[in-house]
Amino acid sequence: MLAAFLAAFSILTVPITVKVISLCSKEKQLSKFDGCQDPPCERPYDYFGVVNIIAATRHLLNKTALANTVDRFRTYGETYVTRFLDQRIFLTCDPRNIKHVLVSRFIDYDSSTVRVHLFLPITEHGIFAVDGPEWKRARNVYRNVFSRTRSIIDLNVQERQFQRFLHRIPPTGEPFDLQALFLKLTLDLTTAFALGESVDSLSPSQSDEKKQMVQSLLYAKKIIARDGFLGPLRLLFGRRDFYRACSDVHRYVERRIEGVIEEKRQQGEDGGLEKHLKGFNLLQALADNTDNVLELRDGVISIMIAGIDSVASLLSATFWLLARDERVFAKLRASVLDSFGQELPNYDQLKGLTYLRHVFQEAMRVYPPVPFNARIANKDSTLLYGGGGDGNSSVLVKKGDKVIFSSWASHRSLKTFGEDSHEFRPERWEHLTAEELMGYIPFNSGPRACPGQQYAMMEASYAAVRILQNFSEVKNRDPRGWTEHIALSLSNGNGVLVELVRKSEVQNVT
Repeated sequence: MLAAFLAAFSILTVPITVKVISLCSKEKQLSKFDGCQDPPCERPYDYFGVVNIIAATRHLLNKTALANTVDRFRTYGETYVTRFLDQRIFLTCDPRNIKHVLVSRFIDYDSSTVRVHLFLPITEHGIFAVDGPEWKRARNVYRNVFSRTRSIIDLNVQERQFQRFLHRIPPTGEPFDLQALFLKLTLDLTTAFALGESVDSLSPSQSDEKKQMVQSLLYAKKIIARDGFLGPLRLLFGRRDFYRACSDVHRYVERRIEGVIEEKRQQGEDGGLEKHLKGFNLLQALADNTDNVLELRDGVISIMIAGIDSVASLLSATFWLLARDERVFAKLRASVLDSFGQELPNYDQLKGLTYLRHVFQEAMRVYPPVPFNARIANKDSTLLYGGGGDGNSSVLVKKGDKVIFSSWASHRSLKTFGEDSHEFRPERWEHLTAEELMGYIPFNSGPRACPGQQYAMMEASYAAVRILQNFSEVKNRDPRGWTEHIALSLSNGNGVLVELVRKSEVQNVT
């Protein structure tokens, strides 16, 4: 592997040596002209970034990449620059710079150029693979859908899937991996929402077709994440199985699309009542505006990719933390039971659970679903802070430069969250202000903020409440600490090994 890396490196670096040297002097001239100053540079002697690449790879393999991220910021400051071959990469956890890139100068930075090669095989025209007018159209569609969270979330579906989830939990006294079960739950909920039909991951009678769909989707997501970390080195790996998995997902979704289009033709003007009786699903809503199979396919697959991991990550992190904090668990459970006892919660009741919201916010602060993200400058731009000896000068970002911003680090800011920023303490959310939370971005920020975040929070809230109603304790059964597993969403590499203790007196839920 090392020999292959060195061979690829030599091929890549020889043609760009002159380019790098010429860029260096040009950047220095522009920095002075614009009043910008250079930020600290990671390993300035490592002109092609070879040592940086090897070190980053080692930390990824050792599952210490996130801890190393925090160490790097402590060493170089909240904004610094490094290099990968001929590309400058700025890293920042400064909330002011994060807001500048995501909100104030949003138009200066693209995201599709970072990930188009990753998502192209599975969602060629999906929102993760496009920028500009095509992105705006997709964004408006999703925004219109998710602006109606109250009307599109079906709590009957949530309860039906929760009952399947409940039946998979072993008797009291038997430890099990709750994280794996949360993944199955969110797979079923997300596919039911996106396609109008669950993939039945929690069902003992799941069909072979649906098993293959789940296997292919999870494999495709795994390779997308892997290739994102490898960068150009992804070319050293074959992708035949990845393309085959994408084709499996396409076929499954396209069959559902063809059925919906045919159903729409047959129903004609009477279709509105039929859809109302069936309940909401994303595919049906998108099909009201287009019969383009590829557009519909990429639209629903994008939501499936985004929705499955994000909610599973949130629930898993929350219950991993609750299993280690009896005080917070007891307080949270009491707040739920005091609000509506054993009754099934409705939308307004879920929205009104302030302490649950604080617990979720704190869980996403400690273990953000997406611990870092990136943009590439589409024109010459700046970062507001990080330049000069004191870090208070602006920094020149040239067209083509990459900016990586770390929510893992910004969520641990001592300035924002205090000396106990490493601790799980939901009560801190009672006093934090919007200005203090510029760097808190569990769902991203600005025009590219997740349009489905309220839906995701409602879905997670329903599952958490029903668990709290059915179980009196959650006990940690894993002596190991938290270990990073970075894929499309962050999770614990050790899973969430717990024991759930059923409430002492079984009551029928009305």
